[in-house]
Amino acid sequence: MKKESRKKTQIVQAADQLFKKFGIKKVTVEEICQEAGASKMTFYKYFKNKTELVKYNWQLMIDDSMAKLDELDKMDIPFTEKIKIMLKMKEEATSQMGNQYIRDYLNMIPDLLSFYNEMFSRVMARFMDMIARAQEKGEVRKTMRPEFFLAVVQKMMELAKNENLVDLYKDYTEFALEVNNFLYYGILPSPESERQ
Repeated sequence: MKKESRKKTQIVQAADQLFKKFGIKKVTVEEICQEAGASKMTFYKYFKNKTELVKYNWQLMIDDSMAKLDELDKMDIPFTEKIKIMLKMKEEATSQMGNQYIRDYLNMIPDLLSFYNEMFSRVMARFMDMIARAQEKGEVRKTMRPEFFLAVVQKMMELAKNENLVDLYKDYTEFALEVNNFLYYGILPSPESERQ
């Protein structure tokens, strides 16, 4: 694998920090360059525009998530334990993002939407493979159709755009935990709350 240049890495890291703090829409190429200690000419050497940088950044995140999902899938532990680990990973990832970043993420510009949909499809296909193996072991209801699960996930993501609902929670991390806990545990107590 080709090693990235130091300047490109600095640009990507600076953008990631700024996006998480201020959101995608508000951050400018100039601010990214200033934070990275790079010129605009250097920025445009690596990225056509800010949208391409966002896509690159998301690709890095998705590659990391897929690697973690693969590791998790190989673990010889019950599916319920895998779900707990996944929820913890989602909580950690969401807590690093500011509310504005998540709002921008949920209400993304059209140029990013098709890229996001492609990424989402890849992750969900991998997760559906995990569910299918868990179904074979009897750890997940065999009658649950993957298409139904995907439809529910998509509807729950639409809920995240409902500002009135989101405002009931301290922040998006708390809201995301509620959504994920409901998705995996329904109205039953989650295993963590049973111990409390």
